[in-house]
Amino acid sequence: MSTEMLKQIAASRLPLVMSSPKDVEAVLRLRAAGLVLAITPSAADLAKMPGFRVVQVLAVTQKGFEELQCVGYPGESAREKGREVPAFS
Repeated sequence: MSTEMLKQIAASRLPLVMSSPKDVEAVLRLRAAGLVLAITPSAADLAKMPGFRVVQVLAVTQKGFEELQCVGYPGESAREKGREVPAFS
């Protein structure tokens, strides 16, 4: 799992489209772990665009935010100020 990618997604405006092979693979691993909600093009759409892969990240799941809290995201200073990490499912 890529904690750095999860942090990047959590800090981004969603939905977020990613197309670099490295990013697509990282998001697919996060999705498989249940940490993000993400969609990929259908098989029919992929047939029209051979060699081109994209993924659209829709949200960080509750499990994803729990994972972020375990690694200290968004940081101790935000927690000290009483900010809550939003919960999405």
